[in-house]
Amino acid sequence: MSDTISINDLQVHLANGLGPSAFGLPNPPPCPISLTLDIHLKDGIVSADEDSMLGLGVNYSSVSKQVYALLSDPKRTFSTPSEVIHAAAAVPLALDAVEAVGVSLELPRALLHAQSVVYSAVLPASGGEGEEEMTMKIKGLGVVCVIGLHPHERAERQRLEVDLEFKGWAESEGHRNIAYTALTYLENSSFGTIESLAHSLAEHLLVSLAFPVKLQLVIRKPSALPFAVPSITVHRSSFPRLPAILPTTSATSSPSGPIRIFIALGSNIGDRVSHLISAVSLLQKYGLAQVRTGRIYESEPMYVEDQARFMNSAIEVRATKEMDAMGVLRVLKRVEREVGRTKTFTNGPRVVDLDLVYYGGEVVKVGKKGDVEDEDGVGWLEVPHWGLAEREFVLRPLADIAPDFTDPRLRVPLRTLLARLPRTTPPQLSPLIPFPSPARPSRLHRPTPLIMAIINATPDSFSDGSPSNLSIPHVILSLREMFATPYPPDILDIGGMSTRPHSTPCTLEEELERVVPLIQAIRALGDEDAAIRDVPISVDTYRPAVARAAVEAGASCINDVRGGREEGMLQAMADLGVPVVLMHSRGDSSSMTTSDVQDYSALGGLVPGVRTEMADMVRRAEKAGVKRWNITLDPGLGFAKKGTDNLVLLRRLGEMTAPGSGLEGLPMLVGGSRKGFVGKVIGREVASERGMGDAGVLAWCMGKGMGVDVVRVHDVRAAGEVLGMMAAIRDAE
Repeated sequence: MSDTISINDLQVHLANGLGPSAFGLPNPPPCPISLTLDIHLKDGIVSADEDSMLGLGVNYSSVSKQVYALLSDPKRTFSTPSEVIHAAAAVPLALDAVEAVGVSLELPRALLHAQSVVYSAVLPASGGEGEEEMTMKIKGLGVVCVIGLHPHERAERQRLEVDLEFKGWAESEGHRNIAYTALTYLENSSFGTIESLAHSLAEHLLVSLAFPVKLQLVIRKPSALPFAVPSITVHRSSFPRLPAILPTTSATSSPSGPIRIFIALGSNIGDRVSHLISAVSLLQKYGLAQVRTGRIYESEPMYVEDQARFMNSAIEVRATKEMDAMGVLRVLKRVEREVGRTKTFTNGPRVVDLDLVYYGGEVVKVGKKGDVEDEDGVGWLEVPHWGLAEREFVLRPLADIAPDFTDPRLRVPLRTLLARLPRTTPPQLSPLIPFPSPARPSRLHRPTPLIMAIINATPDSFSDGSPSNLSIPHVILSLREMFATPYPPDILDIGGMSTRPHSTPCTLEEELERVVPLIQAIRALGDEDAAIRDVPISVDTYRPAVARAAVEAGASCINDVRGGREEGMLQAMADLGVPVVLMHSRGDSSSMTTSDVQDYSALGGLVPGVRTEMADMVRRAEKAGVKRWNITLDPGLGFAKKGTDNLVLLRRLGEMTAPGSGLEGLPMLVGGSRKGFVGKVIGREVASERGMGDAGVLAWCMGKGMGVDVVRVHDVRAAGEVLGMMAAIRDAE
C-alpha cells in the first residue's frame, strides 16, 4: 500500500457561490467550503527520502496554497461541486509522484435542516487505473416526527438525526431535492421503530432516483436512551428509475385479464358514510366497477392530529374501458370534486380522499411531488404510494380484500406488510358497522360486544308473543323503559314475522303493516327521546319488499335469517347500501328440523360445513354488489342444527372467521337468546325462564378468540350486566 499525504479541513471562501443556495436563490451568495485532499503516492515513492524540503514526495504546504489561491480567486466561478473537486485535484495530480487524489468537499451552509453536505471522489492521474465515482453525503439531517412503540412516544414528536451517503451520485440530481424528499417522508412518518423507518426511507429514496446508486443510511434517536444514543445503519442498492408505466413480472399482474386496481378511501368531514358510498357509486359511473370492498375502520388523524377521526376503507375495481394509471387518477380527482372535496392544507380534513394504491403489478412514477396541477387537479403520480408500508389505515382494509396480493415494489404480500406494523394497545384502528344517518356508525371490538335488542312486532313469537306487540304506543313505552337502564341497547332488531320452527309465515302485507309504521314512529320521536330515535334499527326479514320499505322508513340494517337466499334479496341489499346480517340457515320453518337438512357430513362435518356455506353466502352477496364493509355474519344457532350442534358451534366460534376461511376479519353476531337448545341444557321448557342459560352463552361469547362482535338478546339489561361483569374480570389488574 502506497503512502498518503492528507490536507484536512482547508477552509476556502468561494466568492461567487456554488450552485443554488439553501434557499434555492437563482444568484447564489458567497459560499464557505471545507476541503480535504488525500494524495496517494505511486508505488515505490515514499513521503520523504530525507529530512528536508527537497526530499519530500509532495509538499503539502505548496499544494494547499495553490489550491486555496485557485478556488478563492474572485474572478473564478464554479457551478457544481464536481468542478471544485476537479480543480482542487488538478494541483497535486500535476506532480509526477502522485497516482491518485481523493477530494472531499464539505458545504456547511448548503441545507437549512442539515449540518452539511459533503461531495467526494477519487481522481486518478492521467493514464491511471480506476473510474471516478462521486459520493454525496448529507450529514446530520434533523427532523421531529412520531417515532416509538410506547403510548407516551406516540403522543409527542421526537428528534431524529439522519446521515445519507450515496455512492455513484449523479450530480445533476442535486442535493436539495433528495434532502427535501427525505425530510418530507420523515416529517410525515409515524413508525414504531427506527429499524423499520430506516428500511422504508431507504426504499423510498432509492425509488425516487433516476440512476443506480448505493445508499448508506444512518438514523440516530437521541432521546431513546438516558445515557447513550442508539443508531441504525442500513445499506441498500437501487436500480434505474422506472419509466412512467413499467410492467413487471410480478404474479399480481395479469396481462391476459383485467388489471386489478386498488383504491384507498377516506373521509373525516360531515356524513362520512354517505361520502364513501357516493364516491364508490361515482367510480362505477365513470368506468371503475366495484369488485370488492374492505371493511371500514375509524382511525385517529395521522400527521396533522388536530382534526376529526377518519373513516377509512379500500376498494378493488375493474376498468370497464381502457384506462391507464393516469386515467384512473383523473377519475379519482373528478369523483372527489363531485362528492364535495375542496382544497385544504396538506394532510388536513377532507370530505373524501381517494388514492390510487395499486395499478395491477406495475410500478408507476409520473412527474414529482410539487409539480403544477392541470385542469383535472393532476400534477404527479407515484404508485404504489410512497407511505403505504407505514399506513395501517390503508393496509388493513386492503388486506381484507386481497391479503396475498404482492406489492410490486417491495415484493411482499399485503398480509406480510401488515404483520410488520407495530402492534399498539389499544389498536389504532377500530372496525365499524357503518350504519347510515340518522343512526351513527357503531364501533366494534369495544370492551364488550354490541347488544342488539329483539323487538318482536308479532303476536306469535316463541318467547314473548302477545297481541300487545302490535301496539306502537306499547312498544314505545317498552323502549323508554329499556333505554332508562344503565345498559341501553346498541341496536334494535324489529321483526314482523316469527321464524321459529314449524311457524306459519304471515302474509307480506301483514309483515309490512307490523314493521314499517313502528320504524316510522321511532324515527318521529322528539328530542326528549333522541337516544331511541337515533339508534340503529335492524329489520328482521327475509323478504326483499319488506327490506326496501323498512329502509325507506328509516331502518339502518337488514337482518336476514336466510342469508340472501330469497329471490331479489341480494339485489335489494346492494341497492339499499345499508349494513346487512347474513345468517346461516337451511330450508325453512317447516323443514329446518329434518334430519336431511341438519346433515353436514357431505361438507366434512358441522363446523366446516357451516363455514363453507357462509363463505359461499358472502361470495354471492359480494358478486351481487353488497359491500364487504356492510356484511356481518351469524352462524344461525337453532336454525337447521341439532341441539348438540349448537353447543359445538358455540365452542368453536373462533374457527368461523379463521384465516383462509374466506370470512377472515368479518364481524360476527350470535343469537342464542331463549332458544330451545338452551332450555334443553338447563331444563327450562318456558322460553322466558331461560335467562341463566342465556347468561352462560353470553359469558362464553366474551371468551378470548371467540370473535363475537354483536349479541342478539331479549333481556337487554341482564345481557349488559353479564357482559359488563365479564369485562371487569377480564380487565382487572
